[in-house]
Amino acid sequence: MEYTSLLRELSSTLGFDLAISDSGTCGIIFDEDEVMFEINEKRLFIIADLGSCNGREDACMSLLKASNLGLETGFSCLGIDDARDQFTLCRILEGDLSYPDFEKLLAIFVEAVRYWKKWLSLPPSDAYKETPAITFGDNVLRI
Repeated sequence: MEYTSLLRELSSTLGFDLAISDSGTCGIIFDEDEVMFEINEKRLFIIADLGSCNGREDACMSLLKASNLGLETGFSCLGIDDARDQFTLCRILEGDLSYPDFEKLLAIFVEAVRYWKKWLSLPPSDAYKETPAITFGDNVLRI
């Protein structure tokens, strides 16, 4: 199924009409968490801001460790949008995807967004006491 169709089915499931721009972008707010979508060629980028990175150099090592192989991010990538001073989470989808699979991947992404926003909101001394303990069921890569 093409990504525009997946997003339209999602909006129908959620009960609203989604406006996808001519450039292939749109956003949905899940409770208080905004998730942006961008269709670019044959890929769907799913992106969310997690919080300001200004003065949070202390968080970078933990975020890099969590992002390794996507194990503590739901197979997403943590990063920094330097132009906007934001920690971000991004997932890139390629290829055919059924709507139920898309919905499952999106739910995992939103769960990861909420986890990392909460973690980043903790004072640094408390954040490092809480090691990332997010699990995503049987979807995690085992080595």
